[in-house]
Amino acid sequence: MNSREVQRFPPGFVWQHGLLIVTFTLLAVTGMPLKWHWWGVIRVMGGYEVVRWVHRFLGAVMLAQGVVHVLHAATRQVRAGHPGGLWPSLRDVRDLLHDVRFLLGREPERARYPRYSYINKFDYWGAFWGVAIMAGSGLVLWFPRSFSDTVIQMSHIAHTDEALLAVIAIFIWHLYHVHTSHGRPRLNRVWLTGRIPLEDLRREHPEEYEQIVRNSHLGEPG
Repeated sequence: MNSREVQRFPPGFVWQHGLLIVTFTLLAVTGMPLKWHWWGVIRVMGGYEVVRWVHRFLGAVMLAQGVVHVLHAATRQVRAGHPGGLWPSLRDVRDLLHDVRFLLGREPERARYPRYSYINKFDYWGAFWGVAIMAGSGLVLWFPRSFSDTVIQMSHIAHTDEALLAVIAIFIWHLYHVHTSHGRPRLNRVWLTGRIPLEDLRREHPEEYEQIVRNSHLGEPG
C-alpha cells in the first residue's frame, strides 16, 4: 500500500458497494422503461416479460445483499473502533448548521468532519430507506393477489416515485459529493480500492486524519 494512502474501508465493504452499483444501475435501466412505458426500449431489451423478470431478479439480489450487509456491519465493521460509527448524533446537527453558516459567509471554513460526516450518514441511511421502500412495495407488486387494490396502488406509487428519487439522488447528490468534494473535481478511487490518499483524508475528514497521523506517526503528506 502506498505510504501516502490509508485503508479507509475493508475489502468486504468495497465488494458490497461494487455489487450495489451494478444491481442499482441495472434496476434503473430495466425499471425506468417499465415506469414510463418506453416500449421501444423494452423491445430492444428482449420484451416486456424478459425485462420484468430481470428486474425482479435484480430486486431480489439487492434485498439479499441488504440483509448480508446488515449482518456484516452489525457484527464487524460499522462501530468497531470508531466511536459513534454511522449512527446520527447531535454532532451532525451542529456540523450541518456550521456548514450553513459557512455557505452564508458567517464561518471562515467548513465544519471539521470526523470519520463519518452527516453527508456520509445521509447517503448511508438513505440507501437503507430506499431498499426498505423498494423491497416492500416491490414484493406487493410481485404478489398482488395477497393484497387489496388500495395497497397495490399505494405500492405502485411508492415504488416508482422512490425509484425516480433514488436515481436523482445517486447520480446528482451522491456522485457530486464523492467526486467533487470541497469544490475539487477528481475521481475518488476509494470506492475501487478502499484506500484514500492522506491529502484527501486531511481535506475531507480532518479529525480522522489527525488521529491517524498521531497514532501511526505517518507525518504530513508531501
